[in-house]
Amino acid sequence: MSIIRKGYADTPNGQIHFRQLKKVDGIPLVLLHQTASSGVMFEALMNLLADDFHTIALDTPGFGASFSPPSLFTVSYLSASLQAALVSLGVESCYVFGHHTGSAIAVQMAHDYPNFIKMMVLSGAPVLSETQINGLKASLKPFALAEDGSHLSHVWERIRKCDSSLPLETVHREVLLAQSAREAAQGAYQAVFDQSFGEQLSALEIPIQLISGEHDTLRASLEPAYTLLKNGAMKLIPNEGAYICDNNPQAVADVIREFIL
Repeated sequence: MSIIRKGYADTPNGQIHFRQLKKVDGIPLVLLHQTASSGVMFEALMNLLADDFHTIALDTPGFGASFSPPSLFTVSYLSASLQAALVSLGVESCYVFGHHTGSAIAVQMAHDYPNFIKMMVLSGAPVLSETQINGLKASLKPFALAEDGSHLSHVWERIRKCDSSLPLETVHREVLLAQSAREAAQGAYQAVFDQSFGEQLSALEIPIQLISGEHDTLRASLEPAYTLLKNGAMKLIPNEGAYICDNNPQAVADVIREFIL
C-alpha cells in the first residue's frame, strides 16, 4: 500500500485540505466527495488507482479539515474554492470523479472553467425532480446538540438505514464527519437544490461516464442524467448503494480506468 500524503492548499477563501497519492506522472485525477464525508472516503480507491493515476482527494469547504464557508454558500462558491486549490497545487487540467455532491461540484467546475476538466466520471449525479427535492428538504433537520447525545444516534440510524451492510467503523467515521460539518451539511444540500445542474450538465461537451449503485439513494437520477449528455455513457453497478466507494472501490476503480485510459 502506498503512502497517501496530506497537506493544505491556500486559496483566496481559505485553506483546502487534500490527500495526494502520486506514483505516476500525467493528468491528475481529482476526487470530490459526498456530503457529509471528506476525502478520507477515497483512500481505498486511491490505492487501487495508484499505478495508473496521480490522485488528489479534496475536502470540500465546511467538511473534513478544510476551511468553514460563509452561510448561504453556493455550489459555484465550492467549485471556485476547490479549483483555486488545484491551481495552487500546480494542476493545469484534470480528470474528475465526483460522488453525489461531488458530482454537482464537478459539473459546476466544468461549466465555470472550460477546458480545465478533460473527462468526468459522476456517481449519483443529482438530477432531481421537484418532488424529490421537496422530500429531501423535509428530511433535513436543523443541527442541534442534545444533552442525551441523541444528535449522534440520529445520524447513526440514518446512515445504517441508508446502507445496513456498511462496516461499523465506516458508520462511525461518517457520523463523526457529519457532526464536524454541522450546518455546512445542510448548506451543501441546499446549494445543490439551488444549482442549475441539469442545464449545466447538458451544455458540457467533454466525455462523461455516469454510474450508480443499484440501491443508491440517487439511483432514479441515472437515466434522466444520461438523456442530458452530449458525449457520455452510463453504467448501473449491481448490489451497491450510496457508499460504493467504501464497500466496492474495485468496481469504481474499474469503471474509471476503463473510461479514462
